[in-house]
Amino acid sequence: MADVIKIKPSYLLSETTKRLMSQRVDTMTQFDSPKLTIAEIRSIEVHARQLRSEVMHDIMRALGRKIAALPQKIAGLFHRPRHA
Repeated sequence: MADVIKIKPSYLLSETTKRLMSQRVDTMTQFDSPKLTIAEIRSIEVHARQLRSEVMHDIMRALGRKIAALPQKIAGLFHRPRHA
């Protein structure tokens, strides 16, 4: 019976969580910032630039496809259906 965990009501869990979080000193809060070296910052910037370029490539590719399909769509508006 000693290994049975009793589930506390939800209003007590927040206090328990706060107490546990205040006891741990190795956790980061939302206000802490990690200590980064210049090399790590530059690496993050290079990665972000690479991701941005990939996204812009995909956007331009999709835009090009839409523009290329535009004349066919306009011609389809004036095309008379066979059953009419």
